[in-house]
Amino acid sequence: MVRSMTGFARSEAECEFVACSVELKSVNAKHLNLEVNVTGGFTEIEVKASRYLREKLRRGTVRAYVEIYFNESIGNIIRPDLGVASAYYNALNELADKFRIPDRISLDTLSKMKDVLKYRLTPSVNEKIWECLKIALDKAIAILNEDREREGKNLEKALVSYLQRLENIAKELHKRTEGLLEYYREFLKKRISDVLEIEVDKSRLEQEVAILAERADISEEIVRLESHITSFKRLMESEKECGVQLDFLCQEMHREFSTIAAKSKKAEITSLSIEGRTLVNKIREQVQNIE
Repeated sequence: MVRSMTGFARSEAECEFVACSVELKSVNAKHLNLEVNVTGGFTEIEVKASRYLREKLRRGTVRAYVEIYFNESIGNIIRPDLGVASAYYNALNELADKFRIPDRISLDTLSKMKDVLKYRLTPSVNEKIWECLKIALDKAIAILNEDREREGKNLEKALVSYLQRLENIAKELHKRTEGLLEYYREFLKKRISDVLEIEVDKSRLEQEVAILAERADISEEIVRLESHITSFKRLMESEKECGVQLDFLCQEMHREFSTIAAKSKKAEITSLSIEGRTLVNKIREQVQNIE
């Protein structure tokens, strides 16, 4: 199955006294790069969410934004840090005395200082929040995968078109290899005549033609190229994540075309290999976004 690494999802869940919203954004990456941001300082929940997403996702740069809010009062969950509050209070009063500022510290000012008010959640409340968040995460993951699969179908259409053209090039290369011995015989005769201006020894010429034909034989490269194309199509039809393997096959196809270009002395074959490498580069651009 061709699944893109690009996608977006948003979901919500509400359970008893808590509600959660999740937003997932995903783009392509070589591995899984995950960034989870849970607003409100729910550190334990953030760690659990990160672990959970790592179990469910394979590749891509994924950013998760989570909001948690309470629908009703659940007791005294916000407590003051008296030590931090005292430090702020003394420091602010010292500034007031130093600069002769008449105003004194109000509760409103003190409550806005960082870490003066903190969450104090019991294990049971934390568990309830996590159970609610897990429902929202599952919904978001399902929506994200649907979005990725929808984008993957568009990628697959483009890849199928490119692969068809590669198959046509491979068939054309087979045709162009017919009559190569005669081509190299005439090629060598002309080169020798142009350079030395002497009559060519037929026996020596046939030896040289045989050597050149062996060095320039591209039949194995064409067979491997066709095999790579077949493997590529089979991987796209499988149910497994195939992005890494498809990228490897692109490298191999590019290598075969490069070898064909290096071996061949025939302009038509060189031209076909250049066209093939161009197509493989286009395929690889698409493959970079496949999970």
